[in-house]
Amino acid sequence: MRYYINTLARIIVQITFLTLSYLFSYSVHSMSDINDQTTNPSEKFESIMRLENLINGNILDLEQLQSSLKEQNAMLKDAFENDAEYSEVSEKAREVQKLKKTVKDRIIKDPGVALLDEKVTDLRTGVKETQQALSDYLTQYYQKSGMRQITGTDGEIREMVTSVRLVKRRD
Repeated sequence: MRYYINTLARIIVQITFLTLSYLFSYSVHSMSDINDQTTNPSEKFESIMRLENLINGNILDLEQLQSSLKEQNAMLKDAFENDAEYSEVSEKAREVQKLKKTVKDRIIKDPGVALLDEKVTDLRTGVKETQQALSDYLTQYYQKSGMRQITGTDGEIREMVTSVRLVKRRD
């Protein structure tokens, strides 16, 4: 059984390495095609079409990788679940988690701790809202000025980093 798991692990590592090597070389090569700055409308159209093809190709690659990852994770999970020692330790861990939750619930009933927990929750919410507002302001700043750097009140120069995700459209 352990030989099977070790062999499987080696195969997974090899597949992952080959896949990442392919993706890295594909991405590096592909990015050079995108960075051309052109004013000719037909060249711009061709550039956009090449970019769209690269995006669609990467979407397919990503879907294949995600599918493969799902399969490999299922196999790995099965390997752990089929091990008696792991199952025993896992059950003990669940019991400890239940005990931890019971103790945590008892502690949180204290009015001072409950108030502190509420303050922490409010602060986390404030941080998220402030980060979202900052992101919106930075987007507006970039759109209006075209600059990706801003000097803070402390004199520190900060650079904007763009992060974009692609999600399926909801109808």
